[in-house]
Amino acid sequence: MEYDVLIFAVLTAGAVLIINQLGRMVRTSMLHKTIRRAISADNAAVPALLSGIEEKPAPSSDDRTGLVLLALGIATILFGAIQGDSDDIRNMAGIAMFPILVGAALLGRFWYSKRSGR
Repeated sequence: MEYDVLIFAVLTAGAVLIINQLGRMVRTSMLHKTIRRAISADNAAVPALLSGIEEKPAPSSDDRTGLVLLALGIATILFGAIQGDSDDIRNMAGIAMFPILVGAALLGRFWYSKRSGR
């Protein structure tokens, strides 16, 4: 397997994480700007805005993320099978174990929390 693929995968994952963090920073900045304007205008909505900051975010969808990771792992294994070389199949199956195991753990956590009523 070429190192180009590994480098590209790492750069892509890094870019996705950076874009995600920048999006969070923009949303937080917009919320703070709204609160500052509401406070300076002596708006009646300030208590509601401030109480919204303290609320915990809605739980993430572990089931959806887990299914996407499982599909990604299976697609990686199938890509190795399409290549046809036994080394490619073994390497791709090794790479696919990470998203498959993380996806299975997320699905297991989702099903456990759903079953226990959380």
